[in-house]
Amino acid sequence: MEPKTIVAIEIASSKIKGAAGIIGPDGNLNVLAVEEIAGLNNVRYGRVQNIREVSAAVNEIIRRLETSPNVRPRRVRALAVGLGGRSLSGTPAQAALKFPRECEITEKQVDRLAFEATNDFVGDKNIEATVPRMFYVNNAAVRRPVGTFGESFRGEFVMISCGKEIRQNLDRIKYESIDAGKVSYVIRPTAVADLVLSADEKELGTALVDIGAETTTVTVYKDGTLASVCTIPMGARLITLDLMAGFNITEEAAESMKIAYVNKGDVADPELVEAYVNSRAGEIAANVLAQLNNAGYSGQTLTKIVLTGGGSNIGAFASQLTAQSKIPTRLAELPRDIAFRIAGRNTSDNIDIVALLYAGARKIEESCLSPVASPAAPKVSIFEDKPADKDEEAEEEAEQPVPTYPAESNVTEIYNPVVSGRREIDEDDPSLCDDDPDEEPEEEKPKRGFSFFGRRNKNKAQAESKSAPAPAEQPQRRAAQPVYKDPEGEDPFGDSEESYEDDAFEEDSNTGTERASETIEALRTKICKLFSPTNAEAEENDDPDEI
Repeated sequence: MEPKTIVAIEIASSKIKGAAGIIGPDGNLNVLAVEEIAGLNNVRYGRVQNIREVSAAVNEIIRRLETSPNVRPRRVRALAVGLGGRSLSGTPAQAALKFPRECEITEKQVDRLAFEATNDFVGDKNIEATVPRMFYVNNAAVRRPVGTFGESFRGEFVMISCGKEIRQNLDRIKYESIDAGKVSYVIRPTAVADLVLSADEKELGTALVDIGAETTTVTVYKDGTLASVCTIPMGARLITLDLMAGFNITEEAAESMKIAYVNKGDVADPELVEAYVNSRAGEIAANVLAQLNNAGYSGQTLTKIVLTGGGSNIGAFASQLTAQSKIPTRLAELPRDIAFRIAGRNTSDNIDIVALLYAGARKIEESCLSPVASPAAPKVSIFEDKPADKDEEAEEEAEQPVPTYPAESNVTEIYNPVVSGRREIDEDDPSLCDDDPDEEPEEEKPKRGFSFFGRRNKNKAQAESKSAPAPAEQPQRRAAQPVYKDPEGEDPFGDSEESYEDDAFEEDSNTGTERASETIEALRTKICKLFSPTNAEAEENDDPDEI
């Protein structure tokens, strides 16, 4: 299990409290910070009255948590909010399934049974949770039905519901830095019971009585599971109101008097204050026991009563419950494996917020605090030198060899724009005037024109080329060709092959006109020789005049 951070907020009638913690790999909680703001009469009986004031108080709690030394510089990105109030209650519900033949009970069938029980619920409240109570397979009670076989499957559930206005007003709270989808609701009575009640107490039967300022919630566990939940609209604030009326003082003075009485301090009339406290505590205890009797739980079925909440510090409640119910009563305590990084916070007053942290960690998968960002590395531009420490620069300069130059050379330091740095060169170096061999000449790009005009010019050029006479070809030197010779071995076109080539293609010895006349005359002579009869042919011919 990886460590996970969690943040929880409790919105109660007397205060608004928030806490941040971290769940370690071993499952133990380490509380990082706890902050609270006193109630401003904007929450009554667990119901938010003034949305704007409560929103401002909640955001202030979040800011204080973020600025706490153990949380900074992380930010809150998810939240668990406690859900309670006088309309919170648990209603028993049942559902049953019948199969055509014996089959195995699976997780899917358990979920279907819970779905059927939820749909059969009738009421004007919002169903916040469906808690399984007991299952029956072929009318035999089982706690873990998955894996059993049977033809009939029945389940008993406790439907935890609350008034629509309580949930709507909680949804209307505006968070400055948290999205509405990142807020999860946790049922406060069951969360506190999971924290302070042991497995044996849940198995044997225990009533958890949470005495708040204006409400008292009674949660009963029996046979290891939740059995009943109910809320009474009575709390420790009624004692304050009684002192206000009896002593004719303000509410702040009456609250201070009550706290002084609880802490064994000096009180003006301790006997009268004790009378008011015992009278009201006895009335609240009687209502708690009446709710337990209505749910079917009494001294014969319950073995213990556990008190928690701010009103549990008043000893009169424990004494009155024990005297009226004859059931042992004890105060709830924080588990010892919970560590606080804030001095003076490891007290029973923080049971409620610690319980919300544990329940929120089970419900929210992601961490509620953003991870600590690692320090960003310095950004280096590709056009700038990499930043280095002075010591590193000194070592690099020491490692580089120092160039030496002749005494008479004129050395100047110039900036090279290609490489970010400086180099030393000689101004008289003739190679500075040479072209850079690495630079390639730019290719001349063909010019483009409009397709319409380009096609017209092309057609016009083709027409002119057809009508114009063909240009005279420039004479070229050809390779020597074999020359025809008559039987006597004479060359009809000249004395030799070389003379023909020299007479026909010698361009530098004669002008154009003289060369043409000489060529015609030589050609006429050769033709006459070719067609004139030889001496043997003339003797055979009888007519000497015939050619």
